Amino acid sequence: MMLILTYLKMMWRFSRSRSLLFAGLLVLSSVTQGIGLVLLVPLLAALQKSQAETSGVVGMIVDALSFVGIPITLIGLLSTFLALNIFRALINYSQTIVSERFRLELLDDLRTQSFNAMLEARWEWLTTQKKSDMSNLLVTEIGRLGSALMYSVRFIVSAFSIAAYIIVAFSLSFPLTLAAMVLGGGLFFAMRRQHKLAHDQGKLLSIANRQVQQTVEEGLSGIKLIKILRSENRQSQLMLEIRSLLRKRSLQFTHLNAAMTFIFQILVALFMVTLLYIGVTTFDLTLPTLLILVLIFSRLSPQIREVQTQINNILHSDSVLSNYTNLMRDAGAAREETLSQNLGDKIQFNKSIKLSGVSFSYRTRGIPSLRDIDIEIPSRQTTAIMGTSGSGKSTLADLIMGLLTPDAGTIEIDGVLLDEKNRLNWRKSIAYMPQDVFLFHDTIRNNLLWADENATDEDLEKALKFASADFVFNLPEQLDTVVGDAGQRLSGGEKQRIALARAMIQKPELIILDEATSALDIENEARIRDTIDKLHDAITVIVIGHRLPTLENSDQLIILEDGRVKKAGKWADIMETSG
Repeated sequence: MMLILTYLKMMWRFSRSRSLLFAGLLVLSSVTQGIGLVLLVPLLAALQKSQAETSGVVGMIVDALSFVGIPITLIGLLSTFLALNIFRALINYSQTIVSERFRLELLDDLRTQSFNAMLEARWEWLTTQKKSDMSNLLVTEIGRLGSALMYSVRFIVSAFSIAAYIIVAFSLSFPLTLAAMVLGGGLFFAMRRQHKLAHDQGKLLSIANRQVQQTVEEGLSGIKLIKILRSENRQSQLMLEIRSLLRKRSLQFTHLNAAMTFIFQILVALFMVTLLYIGVTTFDLTLPTLLILVLIFSRLSPQIREVQTQINNILHSDSVLSNYTNLMRDAGAAREETLSQNLGDKIQFNKSIKLSGVSFSYRTRGIPSLRDIDIEIPSRQTTAIMGTSGSGKSTLADLIMGLLTPDAGTIEIDGVLLDEKNRLNWRKSIAYMPQDVFLFHDTIRNNLLWADENATDEDLEKALKFASADFVFNLPEQLDTVVGDAGQRLSGGEKQRIALARAMIQKPELIILDEATSALDIENEARIRDTIDKLHDAITVIVIGHRLPTLENSDQLIILEDGRVKKAGKWADIMETSG
């Protein structure tokens, strides 16, 4: 029940007006259903041409009909019964549309909240998360959460319907209805073990979903390597095994629901026979009353069975709610910005970036990645950072960009401390170009516009020519050329030059090239190097790499080793002393 309340609270927080509208439709549906059932008593009496019992709720409704001028005759009762059912059908139609629209909009809101929470989280936290788990939550698991929301809504609908039936049944025979409720309560109690099984199977299904998502993403990301290694059969078999596990988990839950339905139907039939026998032999009920009770109990049976199924499905999705709640909590704790926040102008600097005693450790590692870094990067010059793999070069770049926060020490921009107040504005001043350039499966124009959506075609052309990427204008579609998934329709050098043009459109104060030329041939590396040379005295450039041709025109060289600065100074001086 607590789970259902949690889902209802989510609905209430999302839209109070929709929640109240939905609740109002439920009440109207139940009231009209109850009145329609009670009307059957005088209606059956009229059909038998006998005197109907007019005590209790039946009498109140008969008096109300007489008060508004409806004759208590066969025609009058049939007309009223028909009108009530038409009205109830309209209410049910509206209820279905309202509830489904409500569910879909709430589902969209949950996905948006989750995705925004990931976007706003700190980079350090994001590096500890599996992308496949996050995409599985957004695509698959929140869909299951939407199903649980729908089952909660249906549970409320069923609960109102059952309440209406019980009220009418109580008005006709209190002791028989009480006996039925006792038997129904015992039946629910007997099913508690199945509810726990549904909960446990939901956890196993969540695990299987994550495994499927991981297998799909890794298989597609590594499909080139798979083909080179001729490992298609292995990948196919792995996918088959994972999908078989997912199918097994889904079928286990289907078997559980089917078994519960099977047992429930037999027990309900037994209970109905028992109750009707007691009603006839012990309570001496009239034929109209007995027939209405039979109708009520026969309708109650599928309603109660539906409630059992709804509870099972809600419990089955409990793990999804936990995953969603944990993500929102953890991402919220790692939050660094609000998407709608006005961050202001980018930060300009004219002197230097100074790191003093900077140390940093990733939470998942036992040793520091950087220790006691003391360096100064002068403005409008080119600084080269070299070091073996694992020496801390990329971590240093992330710290300078404000993606990571030092565990110790300070980073200053023209003497101003880089902290939470200005970190995001500083990031707007930086362009970053990694070795593995990412391009969207879109046109060249739209890929460039990510840097500045207001840039004109003239701005794009200027940036492309500056980055030696004017090959674009020789393509059949020019700027409207689709680059393919991750830019796979372009060569490595072409992707790098488009990425460099995208960086130039930002008009950055600082550009960081992290191993940006390590995978390029000599010709394309020379093009990138020429562009870097053109940036001298205009933009501060940090080049991270190990290939001397790209680095040799740098003003300053910093060499890292095991997370420390081994050497730092002018390029010519270090090259002369180290040979």
